[in-house]
This record gives sequence, structure tokens and C-alpha cells, in this order.
Amino acid sequence: MAGGWRRDFNFVWAGETASLVGTQVYQLAMPLTAVLTLDADATQLGLLGALTFAPYVLLGLPAGVLVDRWQRRGVLILSSLGQALSIGAIPLLAALDLLTFGRLLALACAAGTARVFFTIAYRSYLPAIVPPEHLTGANSRLTASESVAEIGGPGLGGALTQLVGAPFALLVDAVSYLASALGVSAVRQREKAARVDPAPLRSQVSEGFRFTFSSAYLRATLGEAASYNLCWQIVLTILTLFAVKELRMSPGTLGLTLSVGAVGALLGAAFTDRLARRVGLGRTLVIAAVIGDLAPLLLPSAHRGTWAAPLLVCAFFVQGFGITACNVHTMTIRQTVTPQRLLGRTNAAYLFVALGVKPVGSLLGGWLGTHLGLRGALGVGTVGLLSTCLFLILSPLRKVRSLDSLRPEPPEGARAAAPASTP
Repeated sequence: MAGGWRRDFNFVWAGETASLVGTQVYQLAMPLTAVLTLDADATQLGLLGALTFAPYVLLGLPAGVLVDRWQRRGVLILSSLGQALSIGAIPLLAALDLLTFGRLLALACAAGTARVFFTIAYRSYLPAIVPPEHLTGANSRLTASESVAEIGGPGLGGALTQLVGAPFALLVDAVSYLASALGVSAVRQREKAARVDPAPLRSQVSEGFRFTFSSAYLRATLGEAASYNLCWQIVLTILTLFAVKELRMSPGTLGLTLSVGAVGALLGAAFTDRLARRVGLGRTLVIAAVIGDLAPLLLPSAHRGTWAAPLLVCAFFVQGFGITACNVHTMTIRQTVTPQRLLGRTNAAYLFVALGVKPVGSLLGGWLGTHLGLRGALGVGTVGLLSTCLFLILSPLRKVRSLDSLRPEPPEGARAAAPASTP
């Protein structure tokens, strides 16, 4: 690992960067396909979002156990190909004039199923090819790629939607997953053969939850992530409809607005490590979370006119800086305190809660948009975000100075229940 990890990481990094750009195109082009091509309303957008994330609830836990048993490299390649096929089918059906809202829901769910395995395997794979002392730097680079994708992806998605139509813009996402599969395929470092735990599936799933909730650090980051995702999903569910119907934004203008606002996320990824070394890890987490929670309050105040786009840019710029600076460290904390052999099932338990709330947020956003109006639903979602930073403020993480003070062993409750083995 010492000699070749940088080469392997660079291939994975390049493939994931391409995939992230495609994902940003997807996140704009998919709801625009529903709104502009299929004339979907707020309730239907809520259903689309719910089915996109439902696989995390239905499959996330067994997927975590399976990822711990399988070679994660192979899981990443196959799940990338699965997403490419699912997303690529949407423009094909549109070209044949066979695209319906029901088929769009089915393909979104299929892509979400493949994404569950990819997300869990990816978060568990990185520590296998990157030395522990370089994890923060690797995560910072990956998060910086997310920020670059957030800058270029929405603008590209908006431009393509205006030029060729929303369904055909999704071709970029399908091709990006092929690039991701190629990047992982180029990795030379092979994982050690997984030790198959003979314990029953239920016991292994429980072990992931037991470890997650017995760690005060993971409880805090999970609480913050889940509450944030719930409220932010309410906002995202109706944001496209709000921008198109209320603010009269074109797809190109909306994409450009999101792109410019995402520059804040790039700055958050670039400076968060330096800030943590200066003021401490815990303080950085709290400051970043508070910034990320406050900025979206600007969104409901946007009205049609000259100032709509600048207001959205400001909100997304500041929000992106805060939440990205926070995410870099929470991901590294999870990878640091969790033993290698538990990473798959622990990440699955973590994602089951953190992403499992998104279907609820999508349905709630659709319901609120229908009954309170789009602006009222935005108000509920953005005010709810104010509570999420409390999980970090009231936790021991607030006093943590650096990663050196975190122990990569399971807490007492989880250690007693875990079978003896070498991570």
C-alpha cells in the first residue's frame, strides 16, 4: 500500500469525480424531466424522491453485511454499471415516446438500488487503499470533487436541458457511471480476503447498529446528518418546482444559479482542514454546521424578479461552505473510530438512518407543497434545519481537538458483543 496507494486512489478519485458531475446533472435533470416533460406536481415530485431513496430503507442493512463479505472493488464496478443502465434507459424511452411517470419511478428506484451498494461499498473501500494518516486528505480531495461537480454539474444540466431536453441530459449521468467503473477497475491494490462471519444476518445487522449507537461520536454525527437530510429533502423536493413555477426561472438560469452558489462548497472543502488545525476539530464542526443551517433561511424570501437569482446564489454559497466543511470531518471521524471489519455494516446502519429519512422528507415536502404552498413548504424545511446543529453542540465532539484523541476501537458495549478477530 505504501508504494502504490496514491496511484490507486487517483484512479478511484478520477472515476468518482466524473460520476459526481453526472450525479449533479441527474439531480437537476431528473425533477425537470418530471416537471417539464411529464407535467408532475408537488405530490408526484415527493413520490419520485421517496422511491429514489426507498432502497436505503429496504436494502441498506443487508447490503452492509454483504459488502463486508464481498470484495468491495467488485461491488463498486457492478453497482456503477447498474446505475448506468438504469439512468441510460430514461433518454431511450423518451426517444421512443414511451416514457411515462410510472416508468420514471421504476427506473429511479432501480438506480437507487444500485446506488445503495455503491455508497456503502465506497465508504468502506477507501480505508482499504489509503493509509489511515492520509484519510483526511483523501476525503478532502473527494469532497473538493463533490464541490467542483456541484459547480459545473447543475450548469451543464441546465444548459443541456435547454438544448436537448431534460430526459436526454441524463445521458451524461449514465456515461459518468461507466467512467466510475473504469476508475475502480484500474486499482491494483487488492483487498484482503473477507472473513465471513458465521453469525446470523440479524446478529450482524444488529452489530452495526450496536456499534453506531454505542459511540457518542457516531451518535452525534448521525443525529446531525439525519435531521439535516430530513429537512433539506423537504426543500429539495419542491425547489425545482418553486424555481420554475414561482420564480419563472429557465432550466439554464436555475442550473447556473446552483453552480455559482456551489463555489462555497469548494471553499469549504479546501479550508476546513486548515481551520480544524487552528481552532480544533470540534469547534470547526459546530461553526460549520451553524453556518450551513442558517443560510437556507434566505430561500423562502425569494420572489420573481431581478434579485431572485442573486438571493439563491448567496444562500447556496454560504450553505455549501458550511455543510461541506462539516461533512469532510464527520466522514473521517466515522472511518477513524470504526474497525475495518465493521465498516460495511456500520456504514449501512449509519446510512439506513441518515438517508432513510429522505423518503419521508420527500413525501412530506410534496404534502406540504400541496397544502401550504411551495413557499410555505420551503419555510418549514429551512426553519427545521436550525435544530440540526444541536446534535453536535450537545455532544462530546464539541470538545475534541484533533483526530488523535479518537480511538479506533469499539466502545465497551459493542466490543463485548463482537466476535474476536483482527480488523
